[in-house]
Amino acid sequence: MTADKGIDRINTESSAPLVDSYSRPIDYLRISLTQRCNHACFFCHHEGEIGMGCEMTAEEIENLVRVANRRGIRRIKLTGGEALVRDDIVEIVSRLAPLTDDLSITTNGSFLEHLARPLKESGLDRVNVSLHTLKPVLHERITGRANIDSVMRGIETSIQAGLNPVKINMAVLRGLNDDEIQDLMEYAGGIGAVLQLIELQLFSKDDEWAQYWMDLTEIESDLAGRALTATQRSLHGRKTYTLPVSNGTVQVEVVRPNHNQSFCQRCTRLRVTSDGKLKPCLLRQDNLVEVHSLLGSQSLDEMVNDALEHAVSLRKPFWRGKSK
Repeated sequence: MTADKGIDRINTESSAPLVDSYSRPIDYLRISLTQRCNHACFFCHHEGEIGMGCEMTAEEIENLVRVANRRGIRRIKLTGGEALVRDDIVEIVSRLAPLTDDLSITTNGSFLEHLARPLKESGLDRVNVSLHTLKPVLHERITGRANIDSVMRGIETSIQAGLNPVKINMAVLRGLNDDEIQDLMEYAGGIGAVLQLIELQLFSKDDEWAQYWMDLTEIESDLAGRALTATQRSLHGRKTYTLPVSNGTVQVEVVRPNHNQSFCQRCTRLRVTSDGKLKPCLLRQDNLVEVHSLLGSQSLDEMVNDALEHAVSLRKPFWRGKSK
């Protein structure tokens, strides 16, 4: 049976929602469960996390989310590394599901064929699955693993299990897979998934993979010109286009974070590293707030609440324009 949603089974008392100094409500927690991964994508940014620390336990993660829940954070994204390498991933989901309105996981998909149904039964709502190409040789080049068939079976099993919408994350790489966008659209439309085209995240112009970065402005303009409908999401102001494909239609989202002032202005997300630090921004390392040591304390509620407020007070849009 799927877990009930939106019920704080420990303490139902609510507090004032978290809002940063730029009047942005914080309603979304992105939690890295581990830095371990069975793939080795050459452009992975490791959720902005440096080094391999001690991972939070399932109980500690639940304690953090319980406090965050009472401050208005009811959307949770679990990430890695690869979140599904955790032996206790089903337990983590079952602990968090009653505390959330929307619980999702970003994964490379290689374990989903066997875990999609147990995760759904434990209360997971949806998944994002990385699939950057439909070509087996290129998939191995990008990920370091010759397992594209298992990833695609995992995607299709997730749809069958009801983890909808299943979103396929395609990092668009200049000269590698930028000629496959239409193919991925056809594939996603054919199985009933959403395709997300993601601009490669660069931390600096000297990144070793900078040669593969490409501006998605022209691609998005082309999609907009062909779209049957277009809607705008509140998160980052990104648009979702509905486009015709051979077997009907497909929804395509375009994620463009680089030098995107609007992207930052609309961010309502706070990150958590796998070793238990609150991280106000993916692109900064100088304002982390340690919370791991508080999660087993007898008086954790007050201290964790203070840590959340401090982390939120440090939030600033990374791309703010020259005048700000």
